[in-house]
This record gives sequence, structure tokens and C-alpha cells, in this order.
Amino acid sequence: MPNPMNQLQNLLDIHPQKNMSDMIYEKISKLIQAGELPEGYTFPSETVLCEQLSIGRSTIREAYKALELSGYVTRTKRGTTVNSYSLILESTPLKAVLSGTTHEDFLEFRLMLEGQAAALAAERIKPEEAKHLQQIQDDLVLARQNGNYDMIPPLDRNFHEAIATYTRNPLMITSMAAIAEACETETRESFSKLSALADTLNQMVRMHQEILDAIRNQSPGEAMTNMLNHIAGIA
Repeated sequence: MPNPMNQLQNLLDIHPQKNMSDMIYEKISKLIQAGELPEGYTFPSETVLCEQLSIGRSTIREAYKALELSGYVTRTKRGTTVNSYSLILESTPLKAVLSGTTHEDFLEFRLMLEGQAAALAAERIKPEEAKHLQQIQDDLVLARQNGNYDMIPPLDRNFHEAIATYTRNPLMITSMAAIAEACETETRESFSKLSALADTLNQMVRMHQEILDAIRNQSPGEAMTNMLNHIAGIA
């Protein structure tokens, strides 16, 4: 049976200035998402954790309460146990689920979601919405030309979220927002590297325009293909 105590202690040693209950919550939730703490695992009591981590009981209580509210655990008089994955999925925000997945799982989800979103947007977009999407693209091109690399990540996010919005499907819109939130840090790091790779960045801008043109021309198949090529190309 996995024991999270060592990992929690190491976490507190590395980040002594951060809120301890938040750190414990984040670490345990990731251990559960990764399957290292399986369904039915019973955590040590508050007293035991306090002694092992040298922290106050209120800190442990706050972390356990947050885990319970998020659906990760159930607390009874007999202890705190990990819930089934199906129950966790019912209670956990999509962003939290996505943050615990592998790169391969995340890529598969993006390909499935964004390819279909592009196709639906091509079927449902209105002329004024196509103009708005073009404005985002024009701003992205301008940021690239002027070397304003800090502006590229938010513009890229706006572009993809706008496409999801034009599907008029609330699940698509919510899922796309969760994807953007889950990979925001990774996206910024990727673009900071791309700033030194002019050809790669130019390719991204070009592929955005190809996606936009297909959507504006109401060509669902082409829009999906272009989006899939784009996502696979930047992964």
C-alpha cells in the first residue's frame, strides 16, 4: 500500500513558505489521480499526520476537508478513505482531472475535442464571428512580427476558445476552458522556447490561418483536418 508521508514531508521541506494545507491537498489529489493512492486507501489519523509532518491539526483538518469537498475522499468516524474513481469524476472539476493526466492522454483528448470543435464551428459560425476570429489572428500575427512574445499565449488561447464558443455547445466551451487552464503554464513555457524558433512559430501562425479559412468557408472536414494537424504539430 503506498505511503504518501515521505512525499508530503519532502514537499513541505522544499516549499516551507507556502500554505501547508493547500500543498497537502494538491499533493494528495495528484497521488489519487495518478492511482498511487487507490480506492479504499485509508489515510493516517489527524494526530498521526500532525506528528509525522510536525504541523498543526487545523492544517491537516483543512486539507482533509478540501479533499472531501472535491470528492476525492470520504470522512467517517472510522477514518478518511479514497473514493472510487467514478465518484471522483462526478465531483471533481475537469481542470483538476486534466492536470493529473499524462501528456499522451492530454494530447488524445485535445485532438478529439478540438478537431470536432473546428468542424462544428465551420457549420455554425456567423459572419461577424468569423471577423472576430480573424481579428484575433491579425493580433497574433502582429505580436509575432513585433516580437511581443508575451502576447502570443493569451492570443492563442483566445483563438482556440473562440472556436469552441462558436460551436454553441456548452460542453465544448467548458471543456476547452478547462484545457486552457490546465495547460496554461506549459503553454507559456512552450511559447518562450518557440520565440527562439522563428520557423516553428511562423508555422503555428500559418496553421491558425488555415484553420480560420476553413471555418470561414464553412468546410467542416477541412477545418477538422487543419486543427488536427495543428495540435499534433505543436504537441
